[in-house]
Amino acid sequence: MTLSGTDSTYLSEPFNCSRGFFSLGCNKRSRIIAIITHKASRSQPLVLIFAAVILRSFEAFAAAQEIKSAAPAPSALPSAESIKSCMESRNGAECMDNLFGAALKQHSTLDILRQIQRFQDEDPEIRRDCHPIVHAVGRETYRVKGSIHDSFSACDQTCHSGCYHGSVERFLRGDNIYAEITKHPSTNELKQKAAIACDPKIAMRYRFQCLHGLGHALLYFANYKLVPSLEICDVLAEEWGRASCYGGVFMENVFNAAPESRDLSPTDVHYPCNKLDKKYRTECYVMQTSRMTEMGLTTENLFQECAKAGEFQIHCATSIGRDLSNFVRLGSGLATAQKCELASGEVRLACVRGVIYALIDNTWDGRYALPFCAALSQESDQAACYRDSVDYFKGTFEKSGAEIATDCAKNLSQPNRCIELATR
Repeated sequence: MTLSGTDSTYLSEPFNCSRGFFSLGCNKRSRIIAIITHKASRSQPLVLIFAAVILRSFEAFAAAQEIKSAAPAPSALPSAESIKSCMESRNGAECMDNLFGAALKQHSTLDILRQIQRFQDEDPEIRRDCHPIVHAVGRETYRVKGSIHDSFSACDQTCHSGCYHGSVERFLRGDNIYAEITKHPSTNELKQKAAIACDPKIAMRYRFQCLHGLGHALLYFANYKLVPSLEICDVLAEEWGRASCYGGVFMENVFNAAPESRDLSPTDVHYPCNKLDKKYRTECYVMQTSRMTEMGLTTENLFQECAKAGEFQIHCATSIGRDLSNFVRLGSGLATAQKCELASGEVRLACVRGVIYALIDNTWDGRYALPFCAALSQESDQAACYRDSVDYFKGTFEKSGAEIATDCAKNLSQPNRCIELATR
C-alpha cells in the first residue's frame, strides 16, 4: 500500500483529503475547489480583494529612499480575505493563480506558504480549504521556476504538500492552462509526460508528492475518465510509483469540484473499488470511506462496510483513520482515539495508522500524531502507534533516531516510550 496524502473536511463533514500517505485537497463538498476548475460551481461574481500595502515606518522608508529613491513599493502578501474571496468566486482556481502570481513578483514561495500557514492556524475556513489553496501556489511557482526540480526546491509541506502537487499540474498543462482549458492532452502525450515527470533520484518524500500530484492531474487532463487515468499511471516502472499515482487519481475522483464528472455510484458505497481490476483496489479503498461518509455513513457503519471489502478490509480501515485525522488537528484527539477504538485487533490498528500517517504528512513532524498516540486508552495501542510513527518518520521522511527523539520530547509530556522506540 502506498502511503500518500491530503487536506480534509471537518467535524460533521466527509474528510476530503490528502496523503505521503495522504496529500489531498480537503474541503466541504460545497466549497471544494478543483485542481484546475473549468466548470463554475457558484454563480457569484468574481471579486478580488487586493491586500492593502503595508505602510512602513518613516525611518524605514527614509532608509530605503537613501538606497534607491525611485524604488517601487513592494506588493503585500495576499490577505486571508482576498484568498477567501477567490474561494467563493466562479473561477476560484484562476483567481488564486492570479493572486499568488502577483505575490511571487515580490516574495518567495516560502513567504507565501508561511503566510497561509499563519492563516490556517487562525482561520477555520482557510484551514479547511488550505490544500487546494496551496495547489495554486505550486502552479504559479512552476510558472516562475520552469521545472519540477526547481519548483520542489521552492515548496514545502504546508497543507498536505499541495505546493508540490500544483507544480505537477502546471508541468502537465503548461502556461496556457486557462486559455486552452477545453483542450486536453492526448493519452499518448500524457503517458510520455508521466514517464518523465518525477525524478527517481530525489528523496522519497518528495518523489511521493510528485507522483501523487501526477495522479490528481492525470484524471483531470484525461477528462475524468477513471480507468484510462489509472492505465497512464501504469507506465511508471516501479510498483510503489504506480500505487502513489493511483492514489492521486482516486483522491481527485472523490474530491474534484464538478460532482457530475466523478465516476461514483449514488447507491453503491463500494463503487468504483469493487468494479476495478484487482491491482487498483488497494489504493481505491484507501480513499473509499471519504465517499462512504459523503453518502451519510457513520463511523460504526464505515467499519461494517469495510468488513465487506474482503482482503481490502485493512486498507479500508486505514481510510477511516485518515478521514478522522482532521478532528485531531481541531483539538479532538481523545474523541478521535475513541472512534478508532470502536474496532478491535488489526482493524483498530489500521484506523490508528490512518490517523497518524495523515497527521505526519500534514506537518512532517509529530506535533499532532504523537499526542494522538498518547490519547489511546490501551498501552499496547499507544506503543503500536508510537512504533508506527517512528517507522514512518524513518522510512518515508528519512529522519534519524535522534531527530525523532527530539520530536518525542517536544510533543509529549511522558516521552520515554517514544524516545526508546526512536533510538533503538
